[in-house]
Amino acid sequence: MKDIIILGPPGSGKGTQAKKLAQKLSMFYFGTGDLLRDEKQNNTPIGKEFQEILEKREGGLVPDEFINKFVKEKLQIIDLHKNIIFDGFPRTLSQAEMLEIFFKKQKRDYIVLNLEVNEENIILRLATRRICSNCGKIYYRPDELGKISCDVCQGKLVHRQEDTPEVIKKRIKIYNQQTLPLIDFYKEKNKIININGNLSIEEVDKEIREEIDESN
Repeated sequence: MKDIIILGPPGSGKGTQAKKLAQKLSMFYFGTGDLLRDEKQNNTPIGKEFQEILEKREGGLVPDEFINKFVKEKLQIIDLHKNIIFDGFPRTLSQAEMLEIFFKKQKRDYIVLNLEVNEENIILRLATRRICSNCGKIYYRPDELGKISCDVCQGKLVHRQEDTPEVIKKRIKIYNQQTLPLIDFYKEKNKIININGNLSIEEVDKEIREEIDESN
């Protein structure tokens, strides 16, 4: 097995697919967004700083200096005997270069799954999704079913501040400007595997599993 980096625009289903893979393949799920939201919920110093950044940037990417420091610290305390799946990191070339240093130092190999989703689907998914405030499970269009709480833990379903229409458009623009160059970065290293993220969750999962089996 190899470590996995999962890339894709906001609303591409990265988190959903990464968590499914982590569970099925007994990998360590390194969800940068989830880890930072935990810090914010626990009102830690780094969590407070993260909240301030979110309020000021309104959907913009968190500064590389902040993220790289945070990820380095987390990588020092996780179980490196397990394969890792990275969700939400890296998002810039600076972050990718930092992660390359980690891979080389630890002598770890990896692949990059790139979920490709068109903009229309991105906007629809993000505008209608809700997140469990307790466990983080994602629900798409729960309002249509009258669902207001999580099936898993009964936590309240909330609409995240970064999923408003105005912020969504800004996030897509930022992704195209800053994160898409990662595709070329990993293409040059022959690490990229493109996945059709417009499909259903089950179909995307099936395609990912087939590609992973082939790459190993």
